[in-house]
Amino acid sequence: MTMQLRRFFTILLVLALSLLPFSALAESETADTTDTNDAGMPYVLNYFEGTPLDVSLYEGKALYLNFFTGWCTYCMQEMPDLKEVFEAYDPNDVAIILVHVWSGEDASDSAAVVEEFGLQDMILLEDDEMALTNMIGLSGFPTSLFIDKEGYLSSYYPGMMTYDTMSAALEDMGVALRADTNADTTVDTTAAPDSAEVTQ
Repeated sequence: MTMQLRRFFTILLVLALSLLPFSALAESETADTTDTNDAGMPYVLNYFEGTPLDVSLYEGKALYLNFFTGWCTYCMQEMPDLKEVFEAYDPNDVAIILVHVWSGEDASDSAAVVEEFGLQDMILLEDDEMALTNMIGLSGFPTSLFIDKEGYLSSYYPGMMTYDTMSAALEDMGVALRADTNADTTVDTTAAPDSAEVTQ
């Protein structure tokens, strides 16, 4: 097989794998598959209902979900940019949720990542049995999902992102920057906000 043919099949495989989460979300019995926006993207706010990642609790906010593992080099390389985005954008406008996938890992690995990158103020969930990951058919890490303020899937990024690509995805959803970058950024990472906090 020639090098060009191998390259073609590799690109084809990557494209096919990158569409898996879209089809998993679109075909889910949990998601309302009849409800799509003008861009044809599915309504997914209720997709994780009944799981630790019940994003319906954040109704009215944009969402940035980042699935990562501690052993993934690219996941760790994007963490400083992810923290910078967290510090730059208004927490009343977007919820950034880190999902640590326990692929051969445990809570001590989560603690090590949080400590190394100073993520104490960010929302971190443990996907200890990989149930959340399997729900959307993720095949690689890092993977980022962006859900707009109306609850529709906005974009999906398999692989590492930079500050610029993260920012572009948030700005596409109309997420505002923090009014005061020196403001206190403490967020309760132990529980989702109640409905009164979400709708502010």
